Amino acid sequence: MTMRSHHLLIVFGASLLLAACKKEEVEEPDMGYGYFPTAVGTWVEYQVDSLWRDDPSNVLDSVSYRLLERIEEHYTDLEGRPCQRIHRYVHDAAGEWVVRDVWTSTVDGYAAEKTEENYRRLKLSFPVRNARRWDINIYGTGATGDDSRNDELLVAYEDIDEPWSTGNLSFAKTVLVKNTVPPNFVDTREFEERYADGVGMVAKYWEESTNRVVYNPDGTITLQNVGWRLRMTAVAHGS
Repeated sequence: MTMRSHHLLIVFGASLLLAACKKEEVEEPDMGYGYFPTAVGTWVEYQVDSLWRDDPSNVLDSVSYRLLERIEEHYTDLEGRPCQRIHRYVHDAAGEWVVRDVWTSTVDGYAAEKTEENYRRLKLSFPVRNARRWDINIYGTGATGDDSRNDELLVAYEDIDEPWSTGNLSFAKTVLVKNTVPPNFVDTREFEERYADGVGMVAKYWEESTNRVVYNPDGTITLQNVGWRLRMTAVAHGS
């Protein structure tokens, strides 16, 4: 091998090494942003089942219906943040989709927020990792008083990047957001939201209830339950 050939070989090897290093430098870790899509036209249809119970008033009722959430447009809020306007549709008497209410959402490098019926909630915290824990109601906005939906709600990630399926839909990559405080004898608070990569929320279960102790004249004790629960399951999605 001549001196010139040896020199060219060294230069060529160094070039390959430099290219490999540059390639490694541009590769970024997956932060989990795909779990909260923001593209206009993205939609998910849910089967919704809710129940509420008030034993002291002898009330027990439930309702089931289909709900469709669709990102309708992008806009900039008063803080200068890029946001999404979400229309939520239900069927009217003729079976046509009509807008029931309008929600909003925004995403940055650290969090995904959603304003639900004037409740501003921190839905996802980035990066999506096992160690992440946060309070969904950290902003403390919305109704107060006896409405427990705005109380502190501590959650954490589970089942990160795991496949999951419903009766007719399968998702290759999902993550579960679940409350970390277990129920006790008096209060039950169960909260779960599952998100699928490229789709958004595909399942939700939320239950808030309280057992009220009633002391009867005969000395016995009766528990009277007051509360509600909500279940949402994706049945279709698209963009």
